[in-house]
Order: sequence, then C-alpha cells, then structure tokens
Amino acid sequence: MTDVRVSCPAGTIVGVTDGDVTHFHSIPYSDIPGDFLDAERLPPQDLIDARAYRPGSIALTVVTPAGARELADLPVIVYIHGGRYEYGTHGDRRAEGTPNAHAGVITVHIGYRVKLAGLARFHDDEPHHYRGIDDCQLGLEWVQRNIESFGGDPTNVTLVGQSAGATTALWLTRRDHYRGGFRRVMAMSPCFPRASFADRKGTLRMALGKPVTRAALSRMPARALDRGYNRFRTWYAMDMALGPTPLDGRELADIPLWVTSTREEFYHIPAGRKADSSRLRERLARGLAKRMGMTGSFDTWLAAAREIDPRRIGGRLIGDAQNRRWVSQTAEEAPGRVWMSEFVRDHGPALHCADIPTVFGLEPGPSHDLLLTFARGEELPWPEFDADGERTALRINLDSGETTLVNDPLKMVREAFGSAAP
Repeated sequence: MTDVRVSCPAGTIVGVTDGDVTHFHSIPYSDIPGDFLDAERLPPQDLIDARAYRPGSIALTVVTPAGARELADLPVIVYIHGGRYEYGTHGDRRAEGTPNAHAGVITVHIGYRVKLAGLARFHDDEPHHYRGIDDCQLGLEWVQRNIESFGGDPTNVTLVGQSAGATTALWLTRRDHYRGGFRRVMAMSPCFPRASFADRKGTLRMALGKPVTRAALSRMPARALDRGYNRFRTWYAMDMALGPTPLDGRELADIPLWVTSTREEFYHIPAGRKADSSRLRERLARGLAKRMGMTGSFDTWLAAAREIDPRRIGGRLIGDAQNRRWVSQTAEEAPGRVWMSEFVRDHGPALHCADIPTVFGLEPGPSHDLLLTFARGEELPWPEFDADGERTALRINLDSGETTLVNDPLKMVREAFGSAAP
C-alpha cells in the first residue's frame, strides 16, 4: 500500500492505495461538543491521517479509483448504514466501495451517532430534528465542499441507505430538510417507529430512572445509560425503539426514488421463529396484528401470507410491519418518479440485509449494474412504479440473478397496513 495525499477545503488528507483503488478511512467531518448536543462543521485541518479505519469515530470514508483526479466529475454514491439506530459505523464491509471504484464511481460512507445520543429528543429541539440525522446532513455538506478534490461530481450524488439508513435517507429527502446535497435516493428496506419519541418518553424515563433531559442524560455514566437503554428497547423488540416518525411520503422532495425490500425481511427474528414453531402461529399472529399497526383485514392478509409460506406467518408479519409497509407507503405517496424492486431467493428466505452485498457488487447479480445505472443518472430499465396505475416492480432473485417484472407485489401489505400519514 502506498500513501496518497489529497488537498481539499477540509485540509490535506492522507489515504492509501494499492494502485487500483484508493481508500481514505475515517475522515472527521464534524465537531461534537457533547453527546447530546448538535454537531458543528469541523474547521479545516492542516493534516488528516486517513490511512486506518477507526470504528469508534463519527467520521466518513471515501473510496475512489486510484487514477481519479480533481475535477474528473465522477458519479458519487453516499451510503448511510443501518443498524436499528443502535449500532453500525462508516465501515460497513457489506457495502465496501471497491467494486464501485472499479466502475469509475466514488463511494462515501457516513457514520453518525446512534442510540440516545443520536435519536433522543428534548424539549428545545426543533421539530423533526434528530442529532444522528443532522450528523448525516453535515456529512453530505462535507461531500459538497470537498468531493471535487477527490474526482467526484458534487452535482451528481446518489444517496443510498439501508434499513435505519434508508429511514435517514428518506427523512433527509423531506422538503423541510432537503438542501440539494443529492440528486436521487435508493432506500433499501426503510423502517420507521410505529409511535413517536414523545409517546415513549415515559417508558424511557422508567427504564433510565432519570429525567429525559439533556442535562440528566449527560451526567449518567456510559454503562448506566446503556443498561437503561437496553431495558427500554426490550419493550419494542418487534419495532424500532428510536427513530424519526411519522413517515409522510407527500412531504418528500420531487426527486427520483428507488425503493426496495426483501421478501422475507425478518423471518430470523427470534420472536417470529418462536411463534412460527407453534401450531398456533396464525392465532398468535392475529393477536399481534393490530398492535403491530395492521388496520386492514387480517384474514385477507393471512390468505396472501399462506400462499407465500404457510409455515412462517409470524415472521412475515414482523417483516411486513417493520419494513415492507414503509416501502409500500413511500412508493404510493412520493411526489417524484419512483421505481420499486423486491429481492427473493430460490434457496431459503430473502432476509433483511441479504441484498446489500449484491447491490454493491461484492456478490454476483444484476443489482450492482442497476445501482451504477441509477448513480450515473441514467434511466432504470423497467417501468416506473405507478406508470398507468400498474404498480410495476422488478423482482430480483439473489440466487439465480434472474429478474422478472411483477405487478403490485406489496398489495397485501398496502391493504393490511395502509398509511401512517395523518
């Protein structure tokens, strides 16, 4: 590995290259004066050592073709990791940027604060403001100021998020947040809490044994804070304990949007597996359906679920309630052009996160070429979701690589869960 230096408005950044791909690891992009305080733009630094990955830092990583030069105007993909707003960093190996670099596309991974430091809300916070999401906004602003020096085109940025990262990407697309830092969005399996932080604040207060104030949480030892949070999250094991809410797709900016889901999403959640091991799985699912946000006919949803997999009713209910309902709602409500994809498998269920490596080219399949097409601003090669009212989606088989057009694959979800928007 050889050192590489790039001079940009943020300072002189030292990365490493193997002669093929160049990595700039863990670049600081913000100044965080306190865990529960808003981050600020980091002033320029003289020299930034970006030769090693530092997983504990709130930072970003840039991956470029080795030959990339300033003002080369290469497309840029910015990736926001998932992790239930509880874990994950800017070094998600499942979305590593080397295959993109081989195709002449720059990849930026943005890390952000998670758990209460990033997602708790206090009485003086602005509406719809979350520190972890604001961290990502600062990261996008860093990209706008600096990516030209790495060879990227700041006017051709595609924002990609998976799970909680997709939730963040959609939240940053709201008209009250959107600042033009990206031209299009790919949202993979987004997930929104079914209730607001305000509704759950009392539960958090009991779990922590402290007032939910900036001052009180700042004084708590880290271990005590983690123990309290872990007690809190157990109340929402089949939901997002934290996160922005509610989703209202009508509030999104009018930009191209590609939304995706895996067909089985959360079959592997222990609660679902336990329920599905019982002969009473359908009765258990019926008892949970309303609690998990179902507003339509359970019997209609159940009939569709049986056709897909009669042995995994509980697991399907969890995935539909946590992810696929938000994919459906986003596609139905977004004001701009929308494309939808659904990932399936021949051999076993297509689980949450199984699509990440193939989308980023680390595993074989057509998805990476589709991502590159989207990132270059070219037309995706299947009809828009709502063209002629057909609700067309591209079904992608993660095992065979086969793609097929399907009409309205999330009909059962749309009819069962409807919209959470007021």
